Amino acid sequence: MAKSKKVLTCYIGSQDIYEWVTSDDGKKTMMPILIDGCESIIDKDLEEKKVLVVESIQKYASRRFSFYVRKEEMEETLGKIMDWALENEEYEICARVKKIEDNLVKETF
Repeated sequence: MAKSKKVLTCYIGSQDIYEWVTSDDGKKTMMPILIDGCESIIDKDLEEKKVLVVESIQKYASRRFSFYVRKEEMEETLGKIMDWALENEEYEICARVKKIEDNLVKETF
């Protein structure tokens, strides 16, 4: 039996999770992880994959937020990744998104 990879856990201290996710730091962290998750779903024919856990301290309590990539929502996820990649001139990620989109089109025919 193959050993599964552990999911990356990011500790963001007392930052608000919603603010972190929409910040430059959050997006720089998340977008490459999301594209890896999309590729994994295609390669392994999965329905969903947990890709990231973000932990923060809110009102003196530890909070954990899990992020998943889901096959049924992949087009929307890829669109967001592509927008971010173009804005940040991450052309390697743009090429990876395009390759996944092409594979999704092939699957529907």
